[in-house]
Amino acid sequence: MARFKRLTFGLFVLGAPFFAGAQEPVLFSTLLGTVTVGDTQWQRLDLQPHIRSGAFEAVLDLEVFVDEQGRFRNLGWDFSSKRKGLESIFRKIHYIRWGRPNDPDRPIYFRLGALESVTLGSGMIMRRYRNTQDAPGMKRTGLDFQIQGLAGGLFSFRGVVNDLLDLDGGGPVVGGRMVYYPTGRLALGTTVVVDTDQLRALPDSIRTGFGRDAYGIAGVDMVYPLLDSVDLYGGIARTLTDSLSGTGFSGPGVRIRVGGLTVQVEYRWVDGLYQSGHFDALYELNRAGLDPATGGVRTREDALVDVSMQGVFGDLKCELGGLLDAEGSYQYLRGNEREEQILEGRVALKPGVLEQLQKVYLAEAFFEKRHRGFRGLFDGSLDTRFGYRIGVEPMERLRVIWEVEFTYEPDGAGGFQRRRTFNLQSGITW
Repeated sequence: MARFKRLTFGLFVLGAPFFAGAQEPVLFSTLLGTVTVGDTQWQRLDLQPHIRSGAFEAVLDLEVFVDEQGRFRNLGWDFSSKRKGLESIFRKIHYIRWGRPNDPDRPIYFRLGALESVTLGSGMIMRRYRNTQDAPGMKRTGLDFQIQGLAGGLFSFRGVVNDLLDLDGGGPVVGGRMVYYPTGRLALGTTVVVDTDQLRALPDSIRTGFGRDAYGIAGVDMVYPLLDSVDLYGGIARTLTDSLSGTGFSGPGVRIRVGGLTVQVEYRWVDGLYQSGHFDALYELNRAGLDPATGGVRTREDALVDVSMQGVFGDLKCELGGLLDAEGSYQYLRGNEREEQILEGRVALKPGVLEQLQKVYLAEAFFEKRHRGFRGLFDGSLDTRFGYRIGVEPMERLRVIWEVEFTYEPDGAGGFQRRRTFNLQSGITW
């Protein structure tokens, strides 16, 4: 499967308001750099308008690619067929957004294009999902939308599609969550997420001869606000497969909010072929691939193990005013002489700290890992992703962002090799 490594240099120009009545000016950026497509290096030039007005925000990508032999390629400009034409149009949308999810003041929210950190409910089925793996070489145009206040405030609905292009004969990941508020305080939710074809992640040359390979999970949950700052919750989920199934149970759980601190702790139990947060930030990375040991196709579903385990999950969010924004979560399950761990962490320094660091205006890092076994939590695997972003301002009006992401892929010898995605951008404003 082709992978993309990224080395990008960019120039940002702050322009004048794009239309009358806009509260903020339009930000134009020009990105020039090198992307690795398969085994070759291509040059990419991207003009990126960034438009804001109230709750509306749009970022576009107008790209031109030049291959290793100096020839212009039609990636993003191929209208020879209906599908290629739609793909070319969708590639020009980085994202278009209205509002933000779960904002009580806005009944409608949507985001079209790049999706980042999408969680449905408590995250038992979909947690921090993203569709931006391998961008910009491969781009998926997803949709995340929410409607609140239905039937006089009794219902709300949120839907997710990972790639709209796959709705036309492809195999998209689709998800939905309906919440019913019978008393104004109690919330009863139903969540369903289905990968309609896990093999959609493979190149067409490999998928030839295979039928659709679907996998899905459905669940119900309940949230009751015990106090204004304390929620009690629980839920159960089950796989939607014709073969061996699996069940996951979460709860009792408690979520406590005190100032800028949010603490979430819950009991978890899984039985059969089930994995908590199956559709996560790493899903598009290892949705399906070739098994180096057998040469066959292996999906994330194939990696599930028929076991019964139980344990705990905890999540901590901390926002210290203008100083620090951090979040970390940990799951530990054990049973049948096995264990499973999930470790996630994110931290970002805010202006109160950055002001003390000369010429640094951005500093953040993240780590995500799923692990099975009693050792090697920090060893490389297909379920590992970490990286950082650092922004410096060497002189007035000049900014540079250094962005690095690490993942792992099979090395063909039974182990894993580290893969680095590197993004370097410069910005000038006037």
